[in-house]
Amino acid sequence: MVETAILAPLFITFLAGLLVAMRVVHGSAIVTQAAADAARQASIARTAGQARAGAVSSAMETLRDRGLHCTPSVQLDLSGFSRPVGQPATVSARVTCVIRLSDLALPGLPGARTVTKTHRSPIDPYRANVLGFADPEPVVALGRSSEHRDGPS
Repeated sequence: MVETAILAPLFITFLAGLLVAMRVVHGSAIVTQAAADAARQASIARTAGQARAGAVSSAMETLRDRGLHCTPSVQLDLSGFSRPVGQPATVSARVTCVIRLSDLALPGLPGARTVTKTHRSPIDPYRANVLGFADPEPVVALGRSSEHRDGPS
């Protein structure tokens, strides 16, 4: 009985610490993925404006889809877009998210932990407008238009 009275609080404290550690590690992994997704989305854009919009929406979508409920901050370094097309350049995305720990209701624990992750991605060197068109339409296979796909050729 005495051993149980001594060991039970230690075991509960150990489990609580493990739960907090798992929450922080899991949240950190999701923020890392959001930063990677944001950087990749920015790297395939044609302009810095498109990169900013795509990166922010991609980071928000990743966090939402993975179930991490936080209000993230997404900071981008898009200075690589000022380099001429064809020269190597990179973009970076920094995602900061506050992971709530207060809902675990463990005494003595902080209410939140801030996680910040940064990811870099090379900019597509062929991001220039295709054939001089600003918004190219998808290429149709074998020169057929979409109207003739259902019928015989």
